[in-house]
Amino acid sequence: MRELINHRATYVFVALIALTGVGYLATGLPESESTIWAQVVFLACVKVRWVLLDFMELRAAPVRLRLVFEGWVLLMGGALIAINWLG
Repeated sequence: MRELINHRATYVFVALIALTGVGYLATGLPESESTIWAQVVFLACVKVRWVLLDFMELRAAPVRLRLVFEGWVLLMGGALIAINWLG
């Protein structure tokens, strides 16, 4: 049981839950809607990256494959934020 608690995936799982809560709470802030939306998209990109690296085991993948997935996360997050600001 102790080795399960001290495993990296356990810490990432707890952080994912915490970021989900932060994203939920951020939607209730009295800031502009586009700023909150960009923050929530950023948090979602961080969560996607952690899921890809730790639960799909891309942390140990070849560098090219890892760069493709991390580039995809950056591209999609940037595209979503750009579409929101331009639209």
